[in-house]
Amino acid sequence: MNLSSLEILLMPVFMFLLMMGMGSTLSPGSFRQLLKQPAPALIGLASQYGWMPLIAWGLALTLNLSPPIALGLIIMGCVSGGPISNFFTYIARGDLSLSVSMTVISTLSGFLMIPLMLSIYAASLFAAVGDGNLAIPHGKIITTLLIITVPVVLGMILRSRSRIWARRMERGGMVAGLAIIAVIVAGVLFRHSDTLMQINASVYLAGLLLGPTGFVLGYLSAWALGLVRPQRRAVSLETGSQNTPLVLGIILISFPPEVQPELMIVPLLYGVTIVPLTALMAWLIRRIPENG
Repeated sequence: MNLSSLEILLMPVFMFLLMMGMGSTLSPGSFRQLLKQPAPALIGLASQYGWMPLIAWGLALTLNLSPPIALGLIIMGCVSGGPISNFFTYIARGDLSLSVSMTVISTLSGFLMIPLMLSIYAASLFAAVGDGNLAIPHGKIITTLLIITVPVVLGMILRSRSRIWARRMERGGMVAGLAIIAVIVAGVLFRHSDTLMQINASVYLAGLLLGPTGFVLGYLSAWALGLVRPQRRAVSLETGSQNTPLVLGIILISFPPEVQPELMIVPLLYGVTIVPLTALMAWLIRRIPENG
């Protein structure tokens, strides 16, 4: 499932807008508040990088996925949280400031955590399935992560100059993130509908289960560690909601073209389903009783 030249051209444009929109939500006050009450955000960070890579690894082994498809799933599980979680945390009446803080921390710590998690889980997976042919291009991945921090910084500068334009950029960034997925998915469906019909059901199951499993385990972890209900909602939604555009960017920039189609299968399936699944989860956790 190769991308067209137009989709490859649009990808960096939309990614730039998405990350600048994320940066537009940040201010020095965001970090000061985080320093005053770090515990909830650190619990959320541990949930993000603790549960999601483990879930992806477990699904890859349980569903017996081929190494390239399994690697795409593990990359999906190892990246930082996605910005859609902030919107649905607001809808779910969760702790929005905690959600934004978690997105920021998981994105910034991604320089260390994403390569580290990939080293641990990808190496373990390939040892288990007996495939050592897929190399993880750690240097290229770190370079990609460094590149995407530039628009985040630009977004922060924009916010310091104009709150009005920062809010516009924030909305534009969310639209750009959804547009990345919509454009790529539409193109894949148009060109590769026959191929999609031949994909094993276990691959679809992997794309469907990653997010909801993260939502549930994130909520239970936050509950077990004593966070209040709005904080539990934020941790839950942030844990299961991954940054799909970032995954696609890492694959397109870091890996050779011949392996990209298989690597992108699960991330694309995840990207198609995660918005309605996050909306459903936001609705469900709003209905959890006061003592739950």
